[in-house]
Amino acid sequence: MTAPEHTTEPTTDPFSDQAWRTAIEHAAGCPACRTPGTECQTGERLLRAYEAVTRQARSAEAM
Repeated sequence: MTAPEHTTEPTTDPFSDQAWRTAIEHAAGCPACRTPGTECQTGERLLRAYEAVTRQARSAEAM
């Protein structure tokens, strides 16, 4: 994946944990994700899904 480096902050949302695990498991087994300079649409989609779930969890915690 060619996205900038991401850091994770702990959340209490099990959906964000599952989304992160899914993205990492994909990246670990995907040659495109592991090759610098290449793009993987699936990897990017999974990372965006994780980011969306995490943002949603943080906004719910703030309320």
